[in-house]
Amino acid sequence: MTDVQEAKLIEALQQVDVLGDVAPPGVHDPMTMVLRQLAVAGDLMRWDDNRGYYVLTGTGRSRISARRRAPGTLVHFTKRGDPEESKPVVVTRFPART
Repeated sequence: MTDVQEAKLIEALQQVDVLGDVAPPGVHDPMTMVLRQLAVAGDLMRWDDNRGYYVLTGTGRSRISARRRAPGTLVHFTKRGDPEESKPVVVTRFPART
């Protein structure tokens, strides 16, 4: 999935949290249906019969929060006995996107 598609999916998941669906009730856009199908197939949201609207699953909530986090953390490593040669190294949690 490209960054643009991922951003649209994250935005749609945030709408599910607010509205109960990926778009307001009056919107009948083909992209809305595609986003809804991707989210349901990816187990990011599900239909709740008791409430009568879509709700985010734990996977969907973690997908939203993972997008907000920084992709890397700055960690300092030092050699024993020689503190002048310590250099910061960036350690990333996720592989680089190409």
